[in-house]
Amino acid sequence: MTDRTAAALTFASGTDADDAPCLFHRALGARFDDLPQAVRDLHTITDKRRWQGHASVTRGKSGIGSLICRIVGFPPEAVDIPVSVTIERRGDTEVWCRDFGGKAFKSVLCLRDTEQRGHITERFGVMAFDIDLKLEDGRLHFPVSRGRILGLPMPRAVLPVSQASEFETDGQFHFDVQVSLPGVGVLVRYQGHLSPVQSDI
Repeated sequence: MTDRTAAALTFASGTDADDAPCLFHRALGARFDDLPQAVRDLHTITDKRRWQGHASVTRGKSGIGSLICRIVGFPPEAVDIPVSVTIERRGDTEVWCRDFGGKAFKSVLCLRDTEQRGHITERFGVMAFDIDLKLEDGRLHFPVSRGRILGLPMPRAVLPVSQASEFETDGQFHFDVQVSLPGVGVLVRYQGHLSPVQSDI
């Protein structure tokens, strides 16, 4: 039996919540094993883990964009600042808390529909975005397909464009996230690297 066949049987058989595969494994199915090792490690969450590293942040120049960044909680512009990411599994969801030089913002991720389709939803307060995960060129991409505010669909004309990816360089986890808005331009871009914190949280 191949690893992919075993993975498919695991999904089909069903397990208790505590024994179920982690969120990104459920979303990607057998494709999870194709992720770079560092990316796969970050998304293997069974309880609570913390990662830390450094990042640089750039902001767009639009006044409207700056207001949106404040509402969402995106970090201010900075160069080579300490960053940490704490990921906690809570049942079928993951709570992500990102801290950029003391400026923290949180989101909640969950499976959007059927397992193995690569579909997840990420919520920032009253806003929720549907993401269709894609693995291309050795990177995991996070394109936004739909959005909602207070449960109401966002028109395509105001739907943020996410050019976000995770990848491995020299065995280390790296991220590159750029969020833009039609008619406004770039809202924020943050790039950096993370390493796992070995001690208990």
